[in-house]
Amino acid sequence: MIRNPFIQALAASAFLFSLSGCAEAPIRMGEPQVEKPLEQVSGVTTADLEKSSQKTELNLWDVYNLSVKHTEDLASKYENIIQSNAQSGEAIASILPQITVNEKKAVQSTNFIVGTYNPLFQQANSIYLTGTETILSGFNQIAALQGAQAQTDQNHHLFQQEARNLLLSVAKSFYAALQAQDALQSKQEIQKLTQEVLKQEQQWKAIGRSRDSDVLSVEAQLAQLTGDLENAQNQLTQSREALVVLAALKPDQPLKSEETAIAPLSNLQDVETKVDGRSDVLAAKAGVDLADAQLLQAHGLHAPTLSVQGQYYLQNDGASPTADWNLQLMASLPIFDGGNSFEQENSAGSKKRQAELQYSLTRRQALEDIREAYQSLTSSLIQVDAYNKALDAAHKEYDAVEHDRRLALNTELDVLNALTSLQNAQNNYNQAKYQALVNWIWLGVATGDLPKIQKQN
Repeated sequence: MIRNPFIQALAASAFLFSLSGCAEAPIRMGEPQVEKPLEQVSGVTTADLEKSSQKTELNLWDVYNLSVKHTEDLASKYENIIQSNAQSGEAIASILPQITVNEKKAVQSTNFIVGTYNPLFQQANSIYLTGTETILSGFNQIAALQGAQAQTDQNHHLFQQEARNLLLSVAKSFYAALQAQDALQSKQEIQKLTQEVLKQEQQWKAIGRSRDSDVLSVEAQLAQLTGDLENAQNQLTQSREALVVLAALKPDQPLKSEETAIAPLSNLQDVETKVDGRSDVLAAKAGVDLADAQLLQAHGLHAPTLSVQGQYYLQNDGASPTADWNLQLMASLPIFDGGNSFEQENSAGSKKRQAELQYSLTRRQALEDIREAYQSLTSSLIQVDAYNKALDAAHKEYDAVEHDRRLALNTELDVLNALTSLQNAQNNYNQAKYQALVNWIWLGVATGDLPKIQKQN
């Protein structure tokens, strides 16, 4: 019985190819396009990235736009999604028929123990399709689908959480750099004036107008400033290096702060209600679902398996008469496996309880994070108001001292002390202002409100 196998094999191959999926595109580091998945979790578009890349001075959101395409963590988290989607495909494939094309060549002796020589039985050649459909395999198929979906959900939530963590990291480094930059500039101004005052005091000492204690006092202030300048420079360098890593910025990239109006705070109870929408909490909850699927799979070790297998011959030459096709139903029921199934159930049950504990812990930590961010922002806003009043008072004091100096009612040392007080008040205000901005980002990240995500069509 001879058939042309090529057309039938081609049809089978086309059917198999139609069932196969295509691989998802990964996130490409450093490229000027923002892929759709990246846009969905960060809110950054390709247009945003292009605008930020063309600016000479960058604000916080410009740096965040650049960091989205220059941070390996986001791309790595998306790879986890691709892998979990592939596992979902594997789970779906497990319930679909498995079809293969087989060719078998057989050679046997022409001499027989019983019967006479027959050259027709010297060799046989057959080509056939084999199809297997697993109807039931314990609970493996259901558990695989359930677990794959839970794994995919978990990785999506972790991907979203990484985008939020990135924004907070960028904000901390960005405002730390601005604060260190402002502090360095103000200390350099004081250092310059202190050097002038020291020179004046030394000249006055030579003619008896200043005391040794006046010169020593200025020298002590100058030495203190030298140490403060080095500390401020080190903080600025570290903050900028962090931005180099996060967003691939140049170490000397000009930065600017755009004053952000912080919206009035809701009451704490309203803010706390957002805890269950946090990505890390949802990821932990998906972890419980994943552990539940693994437990279901372990329970299925006691269940029967049932499958159907058939063969359809495309070509069969030189053998004894063979039917066009055959079909067989196979079933098995586990009776005893040495206790392996019970141990796997115990292990899976323990993992589910562990996942539930982790979910409970994650939720409590998330709630504490929201409360801490809320209290920190509330405190920062109070400090900003207080330091702003102190700055106004320091300005008035400096103006009064400078007025008296012009009337020869005080010395250059008095002016220096007043200016130092003014610069310290300015630094305290700047520090409180930048910390309030960081805490505003922190609260937005803690509640899931930042980064702002546009609704996807």
